[in-house]
Amino acid sequence: MEDLRKTPGRDTLVTGMGFALPGPGGLCATPAEFWETISTGACHVEKDGVFFGQVRTDIADVRERYPELPAKILSLYSPVQLYGLISMAEACTDAGLDWRAGQLSEAAILAARDGGDCWSTQYADILNTDRNKATREEINELGTRLALTGIPMDVANVQVALVAGTGPNFTVSNGCTSSAVLLGMAHRMIAAGEVDVAVVTGADVFGLDFLQHYADLLDRYGELGEEAGETVDAMEDAALAMTEQMRPYDRNTPGSNMGNGSITLVVESRDHAERRGATPYARMLSQRTRRSPQHSAFAIDRSGTGMVQASRDAMAGLVEADQIDYVNGGAEGDRVFHETESNIVGRLFGDRAARMPVTVQEACFGHNGGPLGNLGVAASSLMIQRDEVCPTAGCLDPADECHFDPVPGTATRPMRVDHALSFNYTVGMVSSAILLGKA
Repeated sequence: MEDLRKTPGRDTLVTGMGFALPGPGGLCATPAEFWETISTGACHVEKDGVFFGQVRTDIADVRERYPELPAKILSLYSPVQLYGLISMAEACTDAGLDWRAGQLSEAAILAARDGGDCWSTQYADILNTDRNKATREEINELGTRLALTGIPMDVANVQVALVAGTGPNFTVSNGCTSSAVLLGMAHRMIAAGEVDVAVVTGADVFGLDFLQHYADLLDRYGELGEEAGETVDAMEDAALAMTEQMRPYDRNTPGSNMGNGSITLVVESRDHAERRGATPYARMLSQRTRRSPQHSAFAIDRSGTGMVQASRDAMAGLVEADQIDYVNGGAEGDRVFHETESNIVGRLFGDRAARMPVTVQEACFGHNGGPLGNLGVAASSLMIQRDEVCPTAGCLDPADECHFDPVPGTATRPMRVDHALSFNYTVGMVSSAILLGKA
């Protein structure tokens, strides 16, 4: 069988990226704004002492990018749909693709969703509506909102409708690996000649009130363990931090800050990109997903068996481990990842592990579910293009358990990056590895 990863002209290139993430002015939208944030390790998740990545935007930001969309329609869209439209507009502008001229009519329009609490909000609105007081207009609006925003296809539906697309259109939901898995699917579709362009969006919105209450419950969980003289178990490692900044790979990390947002990447075949004169950021060589062999659906495999296998499968026939220059890790502020990723990097790179730069940028925006795979690929692609490695956001004092180089601080490190691996994990230690290289 022909190896699709080596078909001439069918290479998958990253040619555009756009964002709807927390930023210094409320919104990080462009590649330049994204790079300014990740290259300095700036964290935009704190507001009034609460550490949660909020995207401060509204319908006006969408209308600015899509003036033809009536405000009445946009008022029916959920926040995650608005974020998805903003990030797609920015990615298409960055890639130089004019959807109004039909340049996305046959493209794959794909979305990745972890889920959060977006959908439940629509159900709650219906349950809380008094049958005897609701007007005909209110009932119609509730039904429309449910159809538009109460399903996993919510983001993909509004994106493909906007461009009047006839190409592939679907949603993948696989926890925090969702957009990484979806990028792999887009890569295979391009390699097989099914499409020339894929617009891949990862988006999620989490409820701040819900998370604050859950964080209170976790505090109570710890208190009950202390009262009983018990050692707090895995829940301690999976801490949700709402009052302190997350610090991946740092000895003082309190846990994970959550965040909202959307990231869109445009990927396309080399032939198509060259025909239209696009300037690529990087080449996506492969993606693989594997799981650690455990019987629990809530397992934490500190040996990292699934990620080691996914990485080796992704590299097979393309590069050797000693050709990898950089790893974008999957840590989210939990201490369990210090040991887990040390074991993975050690098994993959042997004697090189201690010198391998492994960094993450989640602390800039918060742990945001669906966008995480796109976040790692966007950040790694810029590092490959610029030959600079970004620091681990929030890491100042590396933990002793981190047997690799987390690049602490607030400045990039100049170094040539020819090949990089991007890691993502989900509950149960499902692991995705993406291999990237220079375009």
